[in-house]
Amino acid sequence: MKRFVLTCLCVLLVSGYATATEKEKVLNGFDGGMMVHSGFLKGSIPQVGIETSGAPIGIGGVLRLHLGKHWRLGSEGYVSTLPQLHNGSYIKYGWGGLLGDFYLTAGRFMPFAGLTLGGGAQTSFLMKEEPAEEWGPVGETYFNKKGFMAIDPFVGCEFILTGALHLTLKADWLLALGKSSSSGTMSLLRPTGPRIYFGFIFNH
Repeated sequence: MKRFVLTCLCVLLVSGYATATEKEKVLNGFDGGMMVHSGFLKGSIPQVGIETSGAPIGIGGVLRLHLGKHWRLGSEGYVSTLPQLHNGSYIKYGWGGLLGDFYLTAGRFMPFAGLTLGGGAQTSFLMKEEPAEEWGPVGETYFNKKGFMAIDPFVGCEFILTGALHLTLKADWLLALGKSSSSGTMSLLRPTGPRIYFGFIFNH
């Protein structure tokens, strides 16, 4: 898997360098910013017999170098929490990695598409019951934390407010691949689904 990630990064770097002509700089600045997100996640957890669905809430950020006129290379990271069962239960994703994207500029709009490769962890805390009293024990409660490899394709568009400040709108679909505890094979962790991000990007 490390070889796969390194190969993808090398391809992104070579592509970025290839877009720069002899008359233009290869490195044309950098940007970074924060984003909040929501969306819709859905999926079953067969280990405890629960069907999960709902809108996650999360926050994170990105930092990118600009290569040539159309490529960016950097890193990003997010935390995303999906409340469940209306009793304090939740499923939380935390992930980050290296990203590469391709963008175009059309007036004040900058559409882009790219891919993030990295890793993270899914934390599940699920209570099928509610405590009968304050600080009371809950009979059927489940906790699990599992690491995963993150493959995260995304598309989006930035709106140029000024040369230094952009608004950004992005959609992604996180593919969280973790090892099954029973078979040891890689499988997609659930719940999964699209997320929509909105935030501010500062350019330098």
